[in-house]
Amino acid sequence: MAYHLGTRSINKCKLLMRSKIQMIKRRLKQVLFSPLQILYVCLFCYYSVQIILSRFVRRVFRQKRSKLLVAVLIDEYFGGWNTPYGGYGFLARHIVAVHLPDQQIEVEVILHGLKVHGGIQCRKIDNRYVYKLSKCDFLSKIWLRMKEYDAYLSIELTHLDAIALAPSNHKHILWFQDPRPLSVWQFIETMKLMPESSFWSPAVYEYVRAHSKEIRFISQGVSLNPLGRELYQLDDSIEVSRLLNPIDIDFNYDLQQQHKKNQIVFLARLESQKRPWVFCEIAKQMPMYEFYVLGQTLRRKEEMERLLLPYRDVKNIHFVGHLEGKDKKQYLADSKILLNTSIWEGIPISWLEALSYGTLIVSCLDVENLPSRFGRYVGSVPGDGLDTEAIELFKSAIAFVMENEEWRKQKAKDAVEYVRSNHSIQQFQDDMRSLILETSARI
Repeated sequence: MAYHLGTRSINKCKLLMRSKIQMIKRRLKQVLFSPLQILYVCLFCYYSVQIILSRFVRRVFRQKRSKLLVAVLIDEYFGGWNTPYGGYGFLARHIVAVHLPDQQIEVEVILHGLKVHGGIQCRKIDNRYVYKLSKCDFLSKIWLRMKEYDAYLSIELTHLDAIALAPSNHKHILWFQDPRPLSVWQFIETMKLMPESSFWSPAVYEYVRAHSKEIRFISQGVSLNPLGRELYQLDDSIEVSRLLNPIDIDFNYDLQQQHKKNQIVFLARLESQKRPWVFCEIAKQMPMYEFYVLGQTLRRKEEMERLLLPYRDVKNIHFVGHLEGKDKKQYLADSKILLNTSIWEGIPISWLEALSYGTLIVSCLDVENLPSRFGRYVGSVPGDGLDTEAIELFKSAIAFVMENEEWRKQKAKDAVEYVRSNHSIQQFQDDMRSLILETSARI
């Protein structure tokens, strides 16, 4: 009987506790937020902090700033901050960052694709501020809002980390340099001796396609426009303006006074895309001429050294290494031919530099018809380029240039005039500055 009464008492206690718990839950629901409401509050706080901080700092920046501020987006800076040497980096560091700034425009550089732990990092290189964004997107986004760049100039677009975090109303100028749709990569993949590393990035191409009506597209050559349209799936209604790459031209150079030697120069990174082994094989089979290799290996060094090792002792091949400034210009001025053996190119800066000294181009690529106008186009050479037919095509073109002196001199004269008329720093400054003023809508 005692046990029975105890059980009933326990059951009553359970019922009483349940009723109390239900009452407490009802009261808590009246006081506490639901999980969804908590999420909304967090998001509200997140964006409120961004707006408050950015507006505060923006006022400070605006009070100090009298110029348009342009961010150049690039993933290499020609050796700066331990980045690779290449055409894009040369264009960014030695042309855009040096010659674009004036009384109305200031330039800074963001190395996108090279994010770092912690906060945003900064170095001053050649008197220009160069930044690496933080791996914390929140910090990078706040910082970009605070900087309030008037325009973003991307030399191609290889990464999204900067442009995707920029304020939604940002102004973006995308400069075609070497757009590579899938069809181009399929051609490059025919090279098996040292396969080229692909930087195919669908997310980048989809972003550009989705924002194509908000982006200002420019191109360094009309022959690149179809490739850019294919890569980014641009409608025919999207305009692509022409803005040629500039080079630092020596207008005091006198071609008539230059004694050209029977030498041939290779000017590029020693990487698989450039196929330097083809240049060396041609040199080995043409001992009557001197061949100079200007460039160094940065990636996959051991593989490249293994491929070039058999040519190190060939007497007419000279491995000079990386050169800049007067030394590089002297080799170009002394040479009759710039031999380009790449499996693919945009419009290399080295081509324009060579032509400015009357050095003709022999190449298996005819981008912008430059080799066929100012040298010899040998025809397309897929694969590794070492087959007998390909080597003979190059040798035949070299022999033609070397043996037809009057023809070579006239083409050299035409080349110098072409570069001076179309690729001067002054023309670049006028065109790019006008474009930035127009795009930023702060004329």
